[in-house]
Amino acid sequence: MAQGPATYKVLFLEDEAQDVHLMKHELDLAGFKYLSRQVSTKKDFLEALSGFKPDIVLADYSMPSFNGMHAFRLFKEQNNFIPFILVTGSLSEELTMECLSEGVDDFILKSSFKRLPQVVTRNLEIKKAEIERKKLYQELEKSKEELKALNENAGKAKAYEMLSNREHEILCLIASGSSIKEIANKLILSPATVATYRARILEKLDLKSNVDLTRYAMRNKLID
Repeated sequence: MAQGPATYKVLFLEDEAQDVHLMKHELDLAGFKYLSRQVSTKKDFLEALSGFKPDIVLADYSMPSFNGMHAFRLFKEQNNFIPFILVTGSLSEELTMECLSEGVDDFILKSSFKRLPQVVTRNLEIKKAEIERKKLYQELEKSKEELKALNENAGKAKAYEMLSNREHEILCLIASGSSIKEIANKLILSPATVATYRARILEKLDLKSNVDLTRYAMRNKLID
């Protein structure tokens, strides 16, 4: 069964009830499905961000004690990845530059509330696409790391094939529990020579100790 339209949470930062009424009216006319909350103070705004968890914020630029740009700076500090739209009575060049430099997602004039559904929908879609791209990028990076690890492990697993016959023999003897002196006696070599072979084997296999070497040999079925 097909799913119906999504229901979004809209947070209005606005001290004028009439403006909120007009914005809701336009969203309702457009058939926009939403839940809403109105706040007008810094305290209520911050509480709504964490408690109400809005999908989009519509903030009045000019309120007496807590305006939209102040709210946006607090909003950014919390790393909220949702659209933040500034609502303003007029748009000067100075305000436009301020919005661009601060990173506000969009703005709408109070005289153009008929455009609100379009602005809201566009910004929600943009954020959704950004989230999907970010998720895809993270998945690609994770895949790269996993592939790198697999290649490294595969490389290590086959590294023993690059050992000489003597190195392979000494690897198996060490992994079987023989000491340097025992190996030297068995192969008629000096203990110093066997120790040199051991150091070379550890370096080639990128291992640190006899314990690592034994595990490596068992994992690759070089010993019973």
